[in-house]
Amino acid sequence: MKPQAQIIEAAEHGYRIHVERDGTTEALSTYFDQYQDALDYILNQGWQLKREAPSSSLLVETRFLKP
Repeated sequence: MKPQAQIIEAAEHGYRIHVERDGTTEALSTYFDQYQDALDYILNQGWQLKREAPSSSLLVETRFLKP
């Protein structure tokens, strides 16, 4: 499985990438001025952008209801 990467906004420095590999998360020492630059870096590394889990499961429940 590809490593999961997450872009987090740092207060004064721009954006920072956190990478999850084998159950451990590490933050890269590089900061990016723009979100797009951080996203391009993730894609060039062959990593996968980690998506947040939905806050509720209502979407899944309604999808499987019988008409």
